[in-house]
Amino acid sequence: MGQIVDEAGYQKSLEWLVSKAPMLDDPLIDESTKTNLRKQYDLVSAKVKEYRRGELVAKFPGLKEQYKILGWTYQEMPSQTGQQASNTVKEVEPTNTPTEPEQAPETPPEPPKAMPNLSGWLD
Repeated sequence: MGQIVDEAGYQKSLEWLVSKAPMLDDPLIDESTKTNLRKQYDLVSAKVKEYRRGELVAKFPGLKEQYKILGWTYQEMPSQTGQQASNTVKEVEPTNTPTEPEQAPETPPEPPKAMPNLSGWLD
């Protein structure tokens, strides 16, 4: 298996891992098939981890040194200069909108309503 090229390949690899995981626990599969499947599973799992680490290194270049210290491999990602240019935030010209919203004028509170005397029935 080669490297994972894009996010669609990454998702497809994850789906493959999820679909094959129950087969590794199946006691009815013969040992040679299970051994071959385990090798494939471990290879795909390693490629998925390398791809994700490569994405993190592209976002956070300081991780490259940390991964080197830990001895972890990562996938080199292609240059994203075109993507970065499209992802930049365009400055919007300021408009003449007030910074604070207008507040409604305060109205005086209503006087409390008289409570009827209900104790008159006790007499």
